[in-house]
Amino acid sequence: MEPINIEIDGTQQQSAAALLVEEATQELASEPYDDQQPSYVPPELVKPWCSNDASVLYHCYLIQMKPNFCSDIPVNDIVLGMRSELDCDVANMNFDLGVGKSTITVNFKKAAEIHLSSEQILQCRRFQITIFRILMDHNLQKLEEVLERLSVGQNLEVESIDYLLLPAARMHQRPFIIDWECVMSVPFRSEENSEYHVDSSPPNNCSRVLHTKNGMVCTCRIQNSLVYTPHTGLLYCITGLLNDLNGNSRMIPRRRRARTYKTHYEEKHGIKLRFDQQLLLKGKHIFKVQNYLQSCRQQTEKDSCHTSVELPPELCSIVMSPLSVSNLYSFSLVPSIMHRLESLLLAFNLKRMVLDRCTENVTISTIKGFIRNECFDPKKWIIPGDYSGSSFLNEKLPFNEKNIYIRGTRKIKGKRVADVVEALIGAFLSTGGEIAAIYFMNWVGIKVDLFHIPYERHFQVQPEKLIDVRHLESLLNNYSFRDPSLLLEALTHGSYMLPQIPGCYERLEFLGDAVLDYVITAHLYHKYPDMSPGLLTDMRSASVNNICYARTAVRAGLHKHILASDCVLHTDIANTVNNFGSLSAESTFGWESETYFSEVLADIIESLAGAIFVDSEYDKNAVFKSIRPLLEPLVSPETMPLNPAKEFHDYCQKMQYIMKKPVKSIQNGVATRTIEVEANGVVKYTHTSTASNNDTAKRLACREFLRLSKGN
Repeated sequence: MEPINIEIDGTQQQSAAALLVEEATQELASEPYDDQQPSYVPPELVKPWCSNDASVLYHCYLIQMKPNFCSDIPVNDIVLGMRSELDCDVANMNFDLGVGKSTITVNFKKAAEIHLSSEQILQCRRFQITIFRILMDHNLQKLEEVLERLSVGQNLEVESIDYLLLPAARMHQRPFIIDWECVMSVPFRSEENSEYHVDSSPPNNCSRVLHTKNGMVCTCRIQNSLVYTPHTGLLYCITGLLNDLNGNSRMIPRRRRARTYKTHYEEKHGIKLRFDQQLLLKGKHIFKVQNYLQSCRQQTEKDSCHTSVELPPELCSIVMSPLSVSNLYSFSLVPSIMHRLESLLLAFNLKRMVLDRCTENVTISTIKGFIRNECFDPKKWIIPGDYSGSSFLNEKLPFNEKNIYIRGTRKIKGKRVADVVEALIGAFLSTGGEIAAIYFMNWVGIKVDLFHIPYERHFQVQPEKLIDVRHLESLLNNYSFRDPSLLLEALTHGSYMLPQIPGCYERLEFLGDAVLDYVITAHLYHKYPDMSPGLLTDMRSASVNNICYARTAVRAGLHKHILASDCVLHTDIANTVNNFGSLSAESTFGWESETYFSEVLADIIESLAGAIFVDSEYDKNAVFKSIRPLLEPLVSPETMPLNPAKEFHDYCQKMQYIMKKPVKSIQNGVATRTIEVEANGVVKYTHTSTASNNDTAKRLACREFLRLSKGN
């Protein structure tokens, strides 16, 4: 087998990743789960926890975030430091986070390469563990336990999820891209700050220092800090001083009984403020880490992070300083961002594995470990470098000269695996072509023959004596048949048998049905790249159906060229032609038809497609180019009619109506269909329609129901 060059571009790769990682938000109710399956972690995120090198090289990427809405809290950039360099497709990714009813656009950008000492790495880990533990747990006790073991973990030679997430410095502070002052805020040491003043003109009635739980602290160090109040067990972001409020001020908002802050704390908490002349601090509740990957995230409770509280400094213990509210807010978005990166890296590794092995006779039994079948749960996100056991991995498996790491197991349904395999086949097909898709199918164990076997005819016939070949070719966009006997076969009904025509159109119809379904699906997929699968399915149904094909055949006059010896068939075709003349010239797709269309006419369109496919040596583009003029105008979102039966079903689901089993019968060539709908145990609607066949009767009954329902 000759090697082949297969490329999948970055955009399509991200689309494939989305199919792998962000889908499956709804459970498949009827299908049981398979056994426990592994959950993989990309090797780019895994490194030995410690390093014996004096300095370690980190590849730094700037995570830029731009809100697409007005907010009183700015969003700051984040620096991602990794010991593995990311592929350019991954390193330059961009996507949106869903925040409320709007979005924040995230862009990755390669920034620089830096060397960090072991002391600097330890400090970076302290910072990111502290900030993420606070955001995720809102608990200082767990944090202290983890930080106490952090230095011990420096001696561990095990592989774990380990990378750095750090605050980015302002633009004017470059070339230093990391805000080291913020990173060094953990742990906060009050003795280093008691006489450190940035602002030489403190507010009126305020000293240069404030009394806090940490001791005497400069006002400039507490105004951008994270504090803990032991009497409530809560954490707050301090955004400034309240210049007109101190412990003796009346509380805001005013209560039924006016009282000062000093009185409030004494009566409610039994705390006597010793420094009641100190200005109060303005604090905000810290943010909650949420799943921002869902574009329409529903907020079930009102966010408290936008409300402010007044805090006496002496009741506050400073945890981190300096730390702005913007930095804290930005880091609350990071788990969702890193989950998307991890998902994309998994897809990228799977792609590389397939492309590297596509020319070898290699089969894998599953891809289940790469699939994400659950919504992102921030509570399960692993903080990188967190020496608490969760960042260490269970085991690793060799994959294509790389290791794929296993984080744990979860259950996954077989239907979900099948959906992902189909999606991956579609990804390879849409970007690398059929050969790429076939290689992938062989790789996962779906064996497909790649050898081209020419189609051979085993009989001789002179089609020109039975059909008008040149005229028919002109109807097919001037397609010229190499073997006109295929055209003859495509127009020959089973009732018309001559010794020189050993076959009818049925085999070609079987083939053409599949080919037309594919080429029209591919056309809609590429023409409407932003359309949902549901709408694409509706548009394909409106284009690929017997009514549409039968009307196409009559409009082109193909019924005049069918070779048949069946009197009943000729009568059906004649009735179809007469009914066609009564239809509106504007109607294109036929759902509105009240009469039966002969299926043989639809079969002929499909058999012609099959004939062209075989004659052109399996060129699907030739099929679409030849058949498309017959199908024009093709369906569009503006012209798409809905099948009344499907619209009836969707409407009843929306209104929570119960659809009773339809009653149907056929007597003397007349089909009868009765539909009945219940609401709250009461029959809401019943209707009976008759037509020449069951499908038409069903369509008419559903259409009448919809007319009455919409009219009401």
